[in-house]
Amino acid sequence: MSENVKKYSSLNVFTRLLKYAWSKWYLLILGIVFIIIVSYIDSLIPFLIRETIDEGIVNRNFDAILKYSLFIISIVLVEGGFSFISRMCFVKLSQETVYRIRMDSFKSIQRQSMDFFDRAIIGQLISRITNDAERLSEFLSWRLRMLIYSFMLIALSLFFMFSMNYFLAVISFITISICIVLNTRFAILIRPVQDAIRQQIGVLAGLTASDLAGVKTVKSLAIEENEYSRFVNENNKFLDLNIKAAKMRAIYGNASFLVIGLTMASIVYFGGQAIMNNILTIGELSAFLTYLITLSWPMRGLGFIISDIQRSVASAYRLFEIIDSEPRVRERENAIELNNVRGEIVFENVSFSYSSGKKILDKISFHVKPGEKIVIVGPPGSGKSTILKLIMRFYDPDEGRILIDGVDIRDLKLSYLRKIVSYIQQEPFIFNRSIRENIMLGNPDASFDNIVKAARIAKIHDFIEILPNKYDTVVGERGVMLSGGQRQRIAIARALVSNPKILLLDDPVSNLDAETERELVNDLRDIIRDKTAIIVTQRLSLIELADRIIVVNNGRIVEMGTHDELIKRRGLYYQLYKSYGGIVDE
Repeated sequence: MSENVKKYSSLNVFTRLLKYAWSKWYLLILGIVFIIIVSYIDSLIPFLIRETIDEGIVNRNFDAILKYSLFIISIVLVEGGFSFISRMCFVKLSQETVYRIRMDSFKSIQRQSMDFFDRAIIGQLISRITNDAERLSEFLSWRLRMLIYSFMLIALSLFFMFSMNYFLAVISFITISICIVLNTRFAILIRPVQDAIRQQIGVLAGLTASDLAGVKTVKSLAIEENEYSRFVNENNKFLDLNIKAAKMRAIYGNASFLVIGLTMASIVYFGGQAIMNNILTIGELSAFLTYLITLSWPMRGLGFIISDIQRSVASAYRLFEIIDSEPRVRERENAIELNNVRGEIVFENVSFSYSSGKKILDKISFHVKPGEKIVIVGPPGSGKSTILKLIMRFYDPDEGRILIDGVDIRDLKLSYLRKIVSYIQQEPFIFNRSIRENIMLGNPDASFDNIVKAARIAKIHDFIEILPNKYDTVVGERGVMLSGGQRQRIAIARALVSNPKILLLDDPVSNLDAETERELVNDLRDIIRDKTAIIVTQRLSLIELADRIIVVNNGRIVEMGTHDELIKRRGLYYQLYKSYGGIVDE
């Protein structure tokens, strides 16, 4: 996660969550008002039972029994209606609030620079957007409502109990206090266990996502059993944590039940004596016992609610951590667009290192003329692909600057930069959408004619036309229904549909067979003819496209020139060319 993240206390997180909820303040207020009414009605029922017994049953007064019975039925029906309204208010509130938080989280992820994803575990990000958001929804729709209900019911019940008998009410108050202390203690003890459970969910999600993404590698190496063992190990940790949490819930839940049971026995004993001494009525004793039974669930459940609230706050914190992550690559205020892009690129003393701190590029400088075709070669890990990523502003250099047509790319609008510069990866990502949608990603406003034009230039149109659904054919996860060459051509069409002036190609033929490579390279000659192009490669076929070649080693430019010039120097390029299989006249 980004290092530029605000730190919040639990109170700050809870307050911020309520600020999100306050956008639907009328739902929050209505929900609270109706749940208070519901708790008041529920606290009246034992009081009415007292009146029914003392006025009706003891005095054999059928009219009183009928009156209070009808009254209880009436208020229960009213309570049901108010409870439904309250529940719907909180459900609607939770859905609206979590919708906004989820959208803000996803938007924040979308605007992050690449260093964020270098550090992040994708499975854990998915877990936050899904599981943590769902936990927040549960908190707002149910737990917040039950917390308000529980405290109101306890307060109102104690009020009625003290109005009937002070001594028995004190016993009940002590019981409630003990239960609250027990449940608060439970909430404190179980929190680290629940945090560990939440983290383990992220680990399992990350492991699953990683294995599914690399399923071809897993199968090709026949390491299914190894991966299964890793999953079993992490799943066992998850199981142990859940069993530990369940044991703690059982212990504290039973402790609360024991306290309530002992209290009821005490009230029966002392209440019975009070009845015999004409201090207490049978109806009042029944009301006390009914109050305790009514309060037993809120008292026993309070610890679980508090514990769940803590987990919900932790979930909110994780989501706010995403929302508040500041991208290192930011668009400057008053960023501009260029007029009549020529395609000139200049690197001035550019140095760069990834988060590990190791310097990948060290004060490199070079100049690419408009329309020039540059091929960059060098040993693996020399920083070739990093040059392309810096031009795309996936990262910003630690030192120096990069200019397009004399303007620092940090002064350009990000969306504009990535419109005039298109980047074709070594392994292009094809979405599980139609071919039309995949190409349109390069320019969401592109007309169908422009899509077809880009596909024709990329030499993929004829293939698309023979498909049953043509451009509306869905290509499967990661373009699994396409060959490597077809995926690469769709990626090229996607890059061309915005009509960029600059094309960056990161070894686009490295994963293709010889025949497909030959065809694609021949087509690339036409594709890049009127564009500035920088190609990173280790393939001889692409070297042939170069006007000039830049040789990079250990983050520095060690040679630069045409193929013939570099061969004559017999330096690193000469050695690389021979290692690639090139034939040199000695």
